[in-house]
Amino acid sequence: MATDEQLTAEVKELALAAGADLVGVASIDRFDSAPADVHPRSVFSKMQSVIALGCRMVRGALKTIEEGNFWQAYNCDSYQYLNEVLAPHMLRKIVLFLEDRGYTSVPFHNPFCSGVGRPVREGGTHPDGIISLRMVGCAAGLGELGLCKVFLTPKFGPRQRMFAVLTDAELAPDPLLEEHVCDNCGSCIKGCPAGAIPRERTIEWQIGERTFSHADVDFGKCVHFHQGWDPRYSPFVDAESSRENPPAYFRFLDRRFRHHSICGARGCVRACMDHLEKTGKIEKQYRTPMIEGAQWVMDDLPA
Repeated sequence: MATDEQLTAEVKELALAAGADLVGVASIDRFDSAPADVHPRSVFSKMQSVIALGCRMVRGALKTIEEGNFWQAYNCDSYQYLNEVLAPHMLRKIVLFLEDRGYTSVPFHNPFCSGVGRPVREGGTHPDGIISLRMVGCAAGLGELGLCKVFLTPKFGPRQRMFAVLTDAELAPDPLLEEHVCDNCGSCIKGCPAGAIPRERTIEWQIGERTFSHADVDFGKCVHFHQGWDPRYSPFVDAESSRENPPAYFRFLDRRFRHHSICGARGCVRACMDHLEKTGKIEKQYRTPMIEGAQWVMDDLPA
């Protein structure tokens, strides 16, 4: 398949200027082993390339949760701003740039709703098909999967959110990442308060010549801690708190940022990132460590 090297370079330059910290390209053949219901062509049947875009989360927003001091920055920056402000703007710029050159392109945001409705024709896909943005990042050569399924890059470790543009332009694909970022240290397992991360990698994805794998994470366990319902890891719940009567701070976060994360990715991002930074396995290094001493747990539970 002939690819347009010049167009690829222009798209990457535009993406970086629009706010992406990472950009890579995957050709359609990288998804030959993908199940039909998660294949990018279940979203756009004529696509030839996927542009993967990574936007970093602010490190200080994670650090202040690690210290137990401040949660708003993480919920604002890492959820509302990246997902609802930066990404739509960035994706639209890329899509319109390609449209002006005669190519049809589809922005793929995060989060998204999937598995809804029914196919409009026999043999068709369900509306709003899903693709794994983590696997798009792998297919575009930007990184690999960690043990706990987070997407890891050599530059930021687990500290980015991923987005994508599906296009019928035949762009030049980037080579798959050959190195390993994850060294299976188990820091994510030790740091996860939910105990949601198994030790063994049992789920595999084949992309080109490389097999990517991760543990079968129990997201049912994860969500209870992610949303801050365990008083050992959440300073906001008390004896009166329930899902029917959530703490006022939860209501504030949901109203202001349309999301509330209280765990702050304690194991899967913070503990992972701390290990990768301290062992020099990622490029970005900082004066202040992510984790200093033992991670906090509250023993004085509300009566």
